[in-house]
Amino acid sequence: MENRELRILIVGAGGLGCPASLALAEAGVGTLGLMDPDRIEASNLHRQILYSDKDLGRPKVEAAAEYLKSRFPKTKTIEIMEAFGAANAGKYFGDYDLVVDGLDRLEKKFLLNDWCVKLRKPFVHAGVVKFEGQVLPVLPGVTACLRCLIPKIPPPFAMPTCQEAGVLGSFSQAIGFLQAREALRLASGKGPFRLWKIDAQKREARSIVPERNHVCPVCGTGKVGFETMESACSA
Repeated sequence: MENRELRILIVGAGGLGCPASLALAEAGVGTLGLMDPDRIEASNLHRQILYSDKDLGRPKVEAAAEYLKSRFPKTKTIEIMEAFGAANAGKYFGDYDLVVDGLDRLEKKFLLNDWCVKLRKPFVHAGVVKFEGQVLPVLPGVTACLRCLIPKIPPPFAMPTCQEAGVLGSFSQAIGFLQAREALRLASGKGPFRLWKIDAQKREARSIVPERNHVCPVCGTGKVGFETMESACSA
């Protein structure tokens, strides 16, 4: 599929979603959906590269769409000022070819994983806290999903977000750009698809092709009901 034909949904327009959406627009992706319920705060500016002081108080999706339209008028942007959750995953995911996970909360990342697997929607997971980051492209039914690696959803707020724990702005941007690269590779079908783990403080990077867990609770034989998945992320 040509990039101009691609429709990509970015869930979370923060430290990961901003660089990912910028890189995807630069690559000529035809349609970008931007999903985020939040407004811009001063604490966002050091790592969320689509925003500036003049945007304080504005909805993130509005400011991000305005910035992308000004630089890449051929890329269509769709603003979804909603928080991702079980209530709207099915509503929006079907309109896109793949999903980019720019969420902050870890338990929400697992819920996004579960819905993408359920809907057989390719997606790229990423996470970053302090100096450590990871990126995992997932092709449901073919590659390992996030719950193949970590079967149990963490309880709500079990781990701090990058805003709570701190993160180097340039590092979160680098992870977001890598996430965009993996999204384009996923769309092209050019595997193998690797789990990337990067430690900026130790200056270490490694990648592996993770094996599917055939008793995974989501994509394997150990499946659980979606009520269980959603209740774990309901707080």
